[in-house]
Amino acid sequence: MSKVLRPLDVAVALNIAFRPNPTFATLAADVGISQSTAHQAVIRLVGAGLVRSERKRYQANLAALEEFLLHGVRYAFPAQREARRRGVPTAHSAPVFRHELDSDVDPVVWPSAKGTVVGAAVAPLLDTAAELPGRRPDLYDALALVDALRIGTARDREVAARLLSEQLQLVAT
Repeated sequence: MSKVLRPLDVAVALNIAFRPNPTFATLAADVGISQSTAHQAVIRLVGAGLVRSERKRYQANLAALEEFLLHGVRYAFPAQREARRRGVPTAHSAPVFRHELDSDVDPVVWPSAKGTVVGAAVAPLLDTAAELPGRRPDLYDALALVDALRIGTARDREVAARLLSEQLQLVAT
């Protein structure tokens, strides 16, 4: 099995940060992946040092995860704006930015027939990301912030970095 991180590993790591010590069944249900995919992701994350393992209990290495998200994710998993489509708002268009940025300008979306916004499509890090607003709003917000780091302007990235750091600091306490 490859130990190279995959895009979906970002969502798995964030989920573990928000809900430490999950079972693989819980992790899979939260993220919307199979249990075997969750297990493989955790192995890759432990190998990368983004998750710690002790007696089959898993916790995010919050300092390493924050460093990777703020400084590495946009290079490891670059995003490109594609043709306009209907979808779920992400990056600066997501509700998490409501009080920070003008989210109606040049919207960005994860393509989804159930989406409410038309904007430039961007491939999500997680295939099931468009389902997260109803199921895991905290994970949705975090992945939208990560997308702002991947595709946003300098101002978008600055605001996203601050908000994401705040989220991770909250789970650390």
